[in-house]
Amino acid sequence: MTAQEILRQIEALEPGLERAYLDSVRRTVDAATVAQVEQLLADDDEEGLVALLALGALALLVELVRAAYVAGGRYEMAMLVLPRSVRSVVGRAEFDQTLRPVDAWVGRQVGEVRQAAADGVREAIRAAISSRRTISGTLPARQAALDLLGRVSAQTGQRTGGTVGLPGNMARYVAKAREQLLSGDPAQLAAFLKRSRRDRRQDGIVKRAIKAGKPVSAADTERIVGRYADRLMRTHVDQLSKGLAHESFNAGRQRAWEQLVEQGLPLDLVTKDWSDRADEKVRVSHRAMRGQVVHLHEPFRAPSGALLMYPGDTSLGAGEDETAGCRCICIYQLKV
Repeated sequence: MTAQEILRQIEALEPGLERAYLDSVRRTVDAATVAQVEQLLADDDEEGLVALLALGALALLVELVRAAYVAGGRYEMAMLVLPRSVRSVVGRAEFDQTLRPVDAWVGRQVGEVRQAAADGVREAIRAAISSRRTISGTLPARQAALDLLGRVSAQTGQRTGGTVGLPGNMARYVAKAREQLLSGDPAQLAAFLKRSRRDRRQDGIVKRAIKAGKPVSAADTERIVGRYADRLMRTHVDQLSKGLAHESFNAGRQRAWEQLVEQGLPLDLVTKDWSDRADEKVRVSHRAMRGQVVHLHEPFRAPSGALLMYPGDTSLGAGEDETAGCRCICIYQLKV
């Protein structure tokens, strides 16, 4: 097997994970009415809003995370060429997805995804409330409700531009962007034009507002901010799906070798070698890890001190600076 072959397997999993997350967001938004959200906002009922706008069990996403994990384990087993002496010890090389460690790993991973989604919903609610108060001094509940749920597109009939489903930091980006556009302050308006995820086709509107020394109109603001929110959502879902596919598939590969050890393969015969794509996109820290070899049950160590059992691993505390967008893999070696 090669790094490219493994990465192709991982990339094939990403679209399904994307669709599953976006479907959860769409169903949550469609199930809530503007009137419900407006009333809860008027009552300052944050817990009620969190309960109403929670993304639920993320059932399809959970199913696909488990499938990605199992796919990694099965792929690794299928690619193994075991010497006769090893086969006589471990028996048939077949990935067993019914064992407890599989459920334990999937449960931990899914728990983290659900918690992050719940935290994001809470932060989106707080950002919408805070932003509207900052802009007007009061809380126009209907406008804040639409900020959360999005506004119905005349083209698709679906809600777009909402912040439900975004992580907390991105929800705050949206709220701040709205404040900038409605401020009428040339410096604030110019700051909006530095946002990398804005739709540059709308820059003319903002530049004319700067020249006139006036705020962007409310209608134009909602259109510009809605487009910005949609682009942030696409960025978030892309990062999330890539991260889940990468970590889950690699975790399954690691588990495949652990199963072989549990079946009798001597642990000291298995090593793993950190491998990257060797191109300009590889982060500096991972380029430095190229060729690092450790035993199966040992973690790789990044220059930052972060520990990873395999590329993309978050179980030992590695953060996004070591995992986001990672395309590295590890190659397992059997010393016989």
